[in-house]
Amino acid sequence: MDQDIALEMTLIELISSRICHDLVGPVGAVNAGAELMGEEGVADDEALALMRKSGLEAARRLQLFRLAFGRAGNSVDTASMRDAARQAYAAEGKVELQWDALTFDPSHGRVVLNMVMMAREALPFGGTISVAHDSDGKTTVSAHGKRAALRPEVMNVLENDVSADVLDPRTVHGFFVKNLAKRTGGALSVLQQDGNIALIYV
Repeated sequence: MDQDIALEMTLIELISSRICHDLVGPVGAVNAGAELMGEEGVADDEALALMRKSGLEAARRLQLFRLAFGRAGNSVDTASMRDAARQAYAAEGKVELQWDALTFDPSHGRVVLNMVMMAREALPFGGTISVAHDSDGKTTVSAHGKRAALRPEVMNVLENDVSADVLDPRTVHGFFVKNLAKRTGGALSVLQQDGNIALIYV
């Protein structure tokens, strides 16, 4: 098999695994709510509320993944990407997203969206994600929260040249974001110190 095709297949498989992993929780909660319906001691409205909340979270995550990983992200405006991220994290209820400035090149919106998703990965207990853009063309996505940190294996992928052979569903996103930044003519770097993380795209 051609090396480029093999790499593409590996990335497709790993990203698919990653998406499925992230959807297991909310989809499973919908099923749990359905099973609670009619059980003694459980009000139907409680079960329905759980199903609605979990279904909304799953739907909004799917929209986020569609824009970040799919071809749709190449033709959607940056404001729509920002709104998809805000809605996904609002449904989740653990992260506040501060993303108001939309002054960067629209073609970079997909990169910034993936940077925001990387920042979310670094907040296991929730927190705040902020997006800033300066006049020199630098976009910074910052993450602040309890024990905020990117996994060492993710940092390795972001900071070094690695082959697809060493990737797994937890690290493939870092590989994808770094190469997406390169494809749009930029470069991605990461600063991590004392629970504060900054992903920088220039």
